[in-house]
Amino acid sequence: MRKREADKINDRDIITLLHERNEEALHVIAERYGRLIRKIAINITDSAECADECLNDTLFDVWNTVPPQDPISISSYVSMLSRRRAIDRVRNATAAKRDRTAFTAVGEEFAEVADGLDEHLDSIRIQSAVNAFLRHQAPTNREIFISRYFDFEPIDSISARLHMTPNAVKIRLNRMRKKLRSDLQKGGVHI
Repeated sequence: MRKREADKINDRDIITLLHERNEEALHVIAERYGRLIRKIAINITDSAECADECLNDTLFDVWNTVPPQDPISISSYVSMLSRRRAIDRVRNATAAKRDRTAFTAVGEEFAEVADGLDEHLDSIRIQSAVNAFLRHQAPTNREIFISRYFDFEPIDSISARLHMTPNAVKIRLNRMRKKLRSDLQKGGVHI
């Protein structure tokens, strides 16, 4: 399927195709969201080969989870699945090698917010608290936060894209982590 044809199919139609077990849905997802999936995976694993494998794994996961899952946004859903697959690959690789990757660097930064928070990120309470936190951030700060902690983009890449110094990005991230920690505690999320 060509990109132009894939763009004509909306998320609801993709979900319908998946419920009908029509493999065309996977072709549409690969065409439309393949770059996003690979970008997330390569930012986490720092490996083009792993990114390609994560794309395949993500498509496999979509096929196996829809139904019963019924995501509203395909891009959000495949992003989450891709992140999970890439993180699993890094964990498996670092268990043996103890390599320092983008994932471990981000994990160390985010440890200030809460040790073990990644184990609870799927809980609705924390998701809504993080979403509320992000809604109240300035657009640039929101983009920095999402790029770093959801897409695992390197700080140098974020700073170049936003025409900021790496130090300015680090300072903003540090302030946002402290604010998020405070907001989570105020919201009853004990960390």
